[in-house]
Amino acid sequence: MRFLDTYLAALLARASSLISDEFHATLARKKIPVLQWRVLACLSDGSLPMGDLGRVILAKQPTVSKLIDRMEAAGLVVRQEDPASRRRTLVALTPHGSALAAELVVLALEHEASVLLPFEPETAKIFVDVLRKLIEQHSK
Repeated sequence: MRFLDTYLAALLARASSLISDEFHATLARKKIPVLQWRVLACLSDGSLPMGDLGRVILAKQPTVSKLIDRMEAAGLVVRQEDPASRRRTLVALTPHGSALAAELVVLALEHEASVLLPFEPETAKIFVDVLRKLIEQHSK
C-alpha cells in the first residue's frame, strides 16, 4: 500500500476534495461561488465579525473583504457596527441572504445524508465527532 493511502492528512484532503466537489457541482448549477456559499452557511446561524468569518471560510482577509463587498452589493449581507466593540465590524445576512442560505443548507444536508448513507447512523456520528475533535485539537 502506498504511503498516501494510509497517511491521515492525505486521506482527509482526498475525502474533503471528493465530497466537496460533489456539492460544488450543485452550487455551480445555481451559479453560487463556493466562498459565497461558505459565507451564507456561516452567517445562517447569526452575524460574525469579519475576522472570524475569514478563519471559518478558510480565506484571507483581503479576499473576505472583497467577497463581502460583492455580497453586500447583491443584497445578500450587511455590515453592522459591533455593539460590544466599535473597532469590529459584524457581517449579517439580509432577508434575501437568509432565504438563499436556508435553501442551500437544505441541499447541503441532503448531500451530507447521501455521503453518510452507506454507514450505520452510530458510525456516522462517531466519524463526525472524531473530525470535530481533530479540528478542535489543531485549532489551538
